[in-house]
Amino acid sequence: MLRLVPLWVFVLLVPTLALATDAPAPTTAAELRQSLTALLDTHHIPGASYAVFDREGTVLRGTIGLTDSGTRAPVTDDTLFRLGSITKTVTAIAIMQLVEQGHFDLQTPVSRLLPDAPIQNPFNDTDPVRVIHLLTHTAGFDDMHAKAFFSPVERRGRHLESSLQHPEPLVVRWRPGVYEGYSNPGYVLLGAILEAHYQQPWDEVVSARVLGPLGITRFATLATQAARGDHASGHTGDDMHRTPVFFEQTQADGALWCTAEDLARLGRFLLTDGATAPGVLRPETVRAMKQTGATVGTRAGGVYGSRLGLQHRIVAGMLWLGHSGGLLGGKASMHFHAEQGLGYVLLLNSENEIRKLEVPLAAFISQRTRWKPPAPTLRPVEGDVDGWYRVVNPRISLAGLPTYLLHASRVRAQGDTLTIEPFLPGFGYQATLKHHGNGLLSDIDYGDVVNGVLVRDGNGAAVGIETGGDFLERTSMVAAVLPLVSVLLSLVLLVSTPFGRRTSLRNRWMRRLPSLALLTLVLGIVCAANLELTLLAHKNWQTVGVWAASVLFPALGVAGVVLSVRTWRQEPAALARWRCLLGSASVVCLSTWLATFGMFSFALWRW
Repeated sequence: MLRLVPLWVFVLLVPTLALATDAPAPTTAAELRQSLTALLDTHHIPGASYAVFDREGTVLRGTIGLTDSGTRAPVTDDTLFRLGSITKTVTAIAIMQLVEQGHFDLQTPVSRLLPDAPIQNPFNDTDPVRVIHLLTHTAGFDDMHAKAFFSPVERRGRHLESSLQHPEPLVVRWRPGVYEGYSNPGYVLLGAILEAHYQQPWDEVVSARVLGPLGITRFATLATQAARGDHASGHTGDDMHRTPVFFEQTQADGALWCTAEDLARLGRFLLTDGATAPGVLRPETVRAMKQTGATVGTRAGGVYGSRLGLQHRIVAGMLWLGHSGGLLGGKASMHFHAEQGLGYVLLLNSENEIRKLEVPLAAFISQRTRWKPPAPTLRPVEGDVDGWYRVVNPRISLAGLPTYLLHASRVRAQGDTLTIEPFLPGFGYQATLKHHGNGLLSDIDYGDVVNGVLVRDGNGAAVGIETGGDFLERTSMVAAVLPLVSVLLSLVLLVSTPFGRRTSLRNRWMRRLPSLALLTLVLGIVCAANLELTLLAHKNWQTVGVWAASVLFPALGVAGVVLSVRTWRQEPAALARWRCLLGSASVVCLSTWLATFGMFSFALWRW
């Protein structure tokens, strides 16, 4: 059961990386299976399918556990698992075919291909959203809103129609091609481009032009198709209870089902620069998919982040390329390592965990190849880097306010080390980075793999840090600290308002109004904490409660300030009247922050 508050925590605090481990590396197929089996049991995952591949074919494959905790049916080599966002790689290949054929290029504005696309771009005159921005998640779009995730009936194709029905995420939040912000709606538009060009549904396009030519035969593009055969049901929680299959609004961003062995064919195609399926894409095009990025960090020499339908991932202290997928009831990963010439596929029918299960697969590959990453050559950080920085590219706008308040940190350089420390220890963005020269950075929590870059302006002054997909923009100490201080001080003043002698005020509404505002805030938080992801798009007691709180809270604050000012001279108790005035003013301050980030009259069913 996904609730709103854990979703915020996930978006804000979980990096797109996987930690290294000191566990012994499995050296044989039997040891690998044993490691994976133990981890499935530890993390309460019913079943899995996996494969290891090289440039020649599938090195090994295996299945573990059950497709369904209720029926107890075992996972087989033919079991279809949901791939989630690995689907994006298939969509990207189909788009790159059209680029190869000269129908458009990566710099073509999306509005030229989809004139009716409801993109709202305040930078359009100089910086339109281009095809490359959709492929690399750099358009500045919000991520998918909840009401655009699910459909009461299963839909096929009609990607442009879906964008027209749900245009809210297609508001450009920053200049396209500056920062990365993972966005499913960008791939919905790519699906619409394919359908507009071929005049066919997306699934027919990719089946005939990508999956079939790659030799992938065991797949499904709709949940109803998968349900007619051997498929893995979704699960969640320590009790491994089943999750219902929710129909998706669109397909191009995450609808595919596949077997591990068949998905390994996609991995081999990318690993070999297209050599395993000649004619699908030219070798130079596949290489471009693996190398082309579109952020200020990339232009500053950064080597980590989204590419054309692909993303980097750090597993077991090594940098991999591929894609992962996560959805209600399942997770998937398909990644390869060019220097070792091998890759892996891991498919799970639970959303509980995947990163820790990838580690033995990665370790098995490195044990097999005896490959060792080159020793890092660290360099002192040069120039004026010390100062305050703030994360400016939250994945979803819903997390905009907590990101703005908590993810402002102080950066200090000492020798070859950059330390990033938040204003409030233990809250916000914190990291220790090592400098490898030329501005390239690695996070010590993930080994020596470069996953960041120091961005400088034309004069060589540091203006930002891109690390792990996050961009920290340089700011002043006042701009970094004052917003959080104002919020914390307002909360303290508001919480203290209800206390005091009841007889000290002639007009007791001076205290009642801010006290009611505090109660409204608490009830709004309770409603938000009880929201399931599948309920966000509907009117229910939780969403109506959040909306009511977002309206009543500021109204009570304004009323409290007005009443305090009007009755100021009539109240003899100086301490009591100041406490009430400051309490109501605190409500107004907090409401201003909420309104700034779009949370006044916040109706989730319209968001």
